[in-house]
Amino acid sequence: MKAHIVSLGCPKNLTDTEVLMTKLQEEGYTFTDNPSQAELILVNTCAFIKPAKEESIDTILELSKWKNKGKCKYLIAAGCLPQRYKHELPEILPEVDAFIGTPRTFKSKKIQATPPWFAYVKIAEGCSNRCSYCAIPDIRGKLVNRQIKDIVNEVKILAKAGVKEIILIAQDTSVYPHLTVLLTKISNIKGIRWIRLMYLHPAHLTDKLIDCMASSKRVLPYFDLPIQHACDKILKDMRRRYKRQDLENLIAKIRRELPQAVIRTSVIVGFPGEGEAEFKELLGFVKEVKFAKLGVFTYWKEEGTPAAKMGGQVSGKIKQQRLAKIMKAQSRISLERNKKLIGKTLETIIEGPDFGRTCMDAPEIDGKVFIKNPRSLKPGRIIKVKITGARTYDLIGRAA
Repeated sequence: MKAHIVSLGCPKNLTDTEVLMTKLQEEGYTFTDNPSQAELILVNTCAFIKPAKEESIDTILELSKWKNKGKCKYLIAAGCLPQRYKHELPEILPEVDAFIGTPRTFKSKKIQATPPWFAYVKIAEGCSNRCSYCAIPDIRGKLVNRQIKDIVNEVKILAKAGVKEIILIAQDTSVYPHLTVLLTKISNIKGIRWIRLMYLHPAHLTDKLIDCMASSKRVLPYFDLPIQHACDKILKDMRRRYKRQDLENLIAKIRRELPQAVIRTSVIVGFPGEGEAEFKELLGFVKEVKFAKLGVFTYWKEEGTPAAKMGGQVSGKIKQQRLAKIMKAQSRISLERNKKLIGKTLETIIEGPDFGRTCMDAPEIDGKVFIKNPRSLKPGRIIKVKITGARTYDLIGRAA
């Protein structure tokens, strides 16, 4: 029997998809990219914000046609959407044969849904931070940390399979206990060249972790640090548990200890109570700090969250205007930063016939480096590339 799998949302969701694929394989299924040939179609959904929910429902409805036109006997919806709306969905989506929530267990041996050279490894499930705008704790539950030995065992399996880059993920990786011990153990696994940390909550990023990253040859000096805002009033209403000065001190510490550090962040515009003054403070902070990478999201009023009941809700038009202003500023910062890289030589993992991704770039969210003399480079190889040109978000280089 054949199964067609669609995974929506973040890398954390993708690791859940890998668990589901492993279970299906154990039951005798093989996988196809062609939904018309599949007896079973499974959509692992996202329900973080309204657009993600809409995408999940649209995807399910689009694939449901294969129950009549193709070979599909079972259409399954899994993940965050069923977990959050388990009572409402059977009526809304009668086309679906089964609904599966989010798993709370971990598997060390599972099918890899990423390219062979990198893999996401989840180190914890759920979240206990309770930011006022976020529904994740209600969807995925309270924080549950994974055992170090199980994580290390999974990385060993991946390394034997040829994986060179391990990307540690969780709702908040920086709150993981003994994270520096875990990083040391993974660093000693033969074959692993890069270790990247994603989703580091600024309130939980310790000096000990920064020092560990500064002294390691395997842990990349890449900080995925979602600040969400820079105005104390908004940060308090968001329940982020830090102030602007804390962010300034943390960023200064990172740049002092690791001058080569790449700091990525995400911000939310249009949070309830964000007036012109609060937005200008955020915009000014972005221009002042000059993050290497930055993503912007508009606030979405999610039912069941404290922020949804707050006054001062911002119109959609103003949110979009503010998003555009932040991205305009960041595009200039990014181009300026990329131009400064011209002449430097960067470790790069090859991902296509004429392009790769530098150690400064995470897969799928950051830029690429286009290589002018590819020389039949094999995907998955890590080589040195001399940067010869710069675009707003991408680089141009030559294999050194």
